[in-house]
Amino acid sequence: MIRKILTGLALCLSPFAVADDHMPQSAVVEVQECMLKEGASPFAVAAFGAEDFKQFVADNDINVGAYLWEAVAVNPPFDEADFRWVMYYPTWDDYYKLRGEFLAKGAAMYAKFSAMASCGKSRFASTMPTGPSLEISKEKPLIAAVCNLNEGMTMQDAMGFVPKATALINTSMDTEISTFVWSNPVGVSGFDYLTIFTGETSAMTKMMNGVADGSLFQAFAEAGMAPVAECDTNLHHSHLMVAPQ
Repeated sequence: MIRKILTGLALCLSPFAVADDHMPQSAVVEVQECMLKEGASPFAVAAFGAEDFKQFVADNDINVGAYLWEAVAVNPPFDEADFRWVMYYPTWDDYYKLRGEFLAKGAAMYAKFSAMASCGKSRFASTMPTGPSLEISKEKPLIAAVCNLNEGMTMQDAMGFVPKATALINTSMDTEISTFVWSNPVGVSGFDYLTIFTGETSAMTKMMNGVADGSLFQAFAEAGMAPVAECDTNLHHSHLMVAPQ
């Protein structure tokens, strides 16, 4: 059933990936794909992030929002990671401030993290809000779609489609979902953009149930809205570690 739901989302909402409270003012997102070590769990790593890493950020006055995305159902070639460590920065200056402070003072914290997990190199993108701001929630489902534009379509078409699609979902499903578009990737290729959408668990299940029973497809058809891209849809559970400022 979940495969049918995810496939439906990819076809119907093609340019999405999710994020509700995911730092709507941010301009830069950093992602590291990580593997758990034996005996460790994503919950333990998220707790580390919400305690040790959060304290480090506060002590050094760093402007960042941080989330752990626990992988649930992810398509190749991005299906190897157990989780993704995701950080949002208002500017590149904030990224380099964190990098500098971490290199100078983060050895003990890194050693503690390394006992639980190992991560690959960072990847970056620009992120743009395309949905309403929502209340911050500590955990929620998150669907990320890896999208390639249909022939003749441009990023301008995608940026026009996603906000309208978000509004249609919220109106037709009587729910609150928010979306972001990630573009201009650095360190990864093979797609045009990501769309991310998420919300409270109850809101997400309303949307996914709308795909399962066909009511969301009908709403898009009645609105005359056709997808502008083909997307591979991926499901994560997002754990808040450091709330965006």
